[in-house]
Amino acid sequence: MPIEPSVPNRLTLDSSASGGSGTEKTSQIQFSVEPSTEEHHVDIVDIRDSQQPLDLASDIRSGLQNQNEHGHRSLPSLLLWNERGLKLFEEVTYVPEYYLTNTEIELLKAHSLELADRIEPGTILLELGSGNLRKVRILLEAIEKLGKQVDYYALDLDRAELERTLGQLVDAGRFQHVRCHGLHGTYDDGQRWIALPENAGRPRCLLSLGSTLGSYSPPEAAAFLKKWADTLRAGDDSNSNATGTGTSSRIILGLDGCQDGERVFAAYNDPAGIHKKFILNALDNANAHLLGLGSGYQEFDARDWTVRGEWDAQGKRHVQYLVPLVNADIILPPHETDDPPVAVAVKANEKVQVASSYKFDEEDKARMSKESWLGVAREYLSPDGSYGVFLEHLTNCTSKYSTDARI
Repeated sequence: MPIEPSVPNRLTLDSSASGGSGTEKTSQIQFSVEPSTEEHHVDIVDIRDSQQPLDLASDIRSGLQNQNEHGHRSLPSLLLWNERGLKLFEEVTYVPEYYLTNTEIELLKAHSLELADRIEPGTILLELGSGNLRKVRILLEAIEKLGKQVDYYALDLDRAELERTLGQLVDAGRFQHVRCHGLHGTYDDGQRWIALPENAGRPRCLLSLGSTLGSYSPPEAAAFLKKWADTLRAGDDSNSNATGTGTSSRIILGLDGCQDGERVFAAYNDPAGIHKKFILNALDNANAHLLGLGSGYQEFDARDWTVRGEWDAQGKRHVQYLVPLVNADIILPPHETDDPPVAVAVKANEKVQVASSYKFDEEDKARMSKESWLGVAREYLSPDGSYGVFLEHLTNCTSKYSTDARI
């Protein structure tokens, strides 16, 4: 994600972040390799549709001028994921209260060899929102131990962080069989890239670990998974067999289903204030986007805002809000040069939504499986059953969660 979002524009179900799914233009897409200047010379492939910096100014203006479906102003959650935000979130994953990372690490440690055994030689492993690579490293080391030649691609929004984290991952002599690469772009960009003929002809495995899917409501998560499953399925000749079960492509998911409100609240509201710094960083990034990256625009002063987290039991989600400590009169630059600036008055203590983290129960998981036409090959659950890592295969028929492997 890694958090995606108040319904993040980032992985864009509506494709607003990258300008559409673009599948009809796949054969015309030109990607460039940006060789890293880091010591380990990791190759970073720029797959952005326009190969231009992400521009969230329109989403910022729209979110502050209008109320979302929950009755709040909002800021796009993609603002959280600039270079500084990614580093702050890495700190979050080490907070004792943030159970998601440690739980998933324990599951991967216990079952990485079994997962690796199910990945075919020659596979392209594509990780969505790769972050600091702590978790995927466990799986890659298991694949290396089995001597399988694969290509791992870390997909994220910030090139500098891709260089840093991949450089650490491929330190001297770590991998002989696993080749590591970076993809610089959005999820929509990654979807177009994985569908290219040179990639579609190989076995592929999509990795969605951590809190990536938790940024979506259950219906949105199902739609998001279906888009990716359909893209993978389109390139799998094996799906034409009589049983309707594909063997070339796989999806590995990490899903949090914790409904313990106190535990969830503690995870996103740590006493050290690490998560608070992570959320406040969205304001500094908003300043940059409103007048162009690096412009020094300072309409938002993080010192005049705080962060409020709330557990929404009915919605099965934790929500993070940015809240002004005083009345905030915000002047937004116009969308067009000749238009006048837009004034927005946000009252003191008014909640501006910036991130949601959904927790999926069994009904939600079954819905995602059914609507995405995915079958569960393996299911690994935490001792209390609230967190799971799922190995999914593509299918042309509905299926249900049945396999139960506990650590």
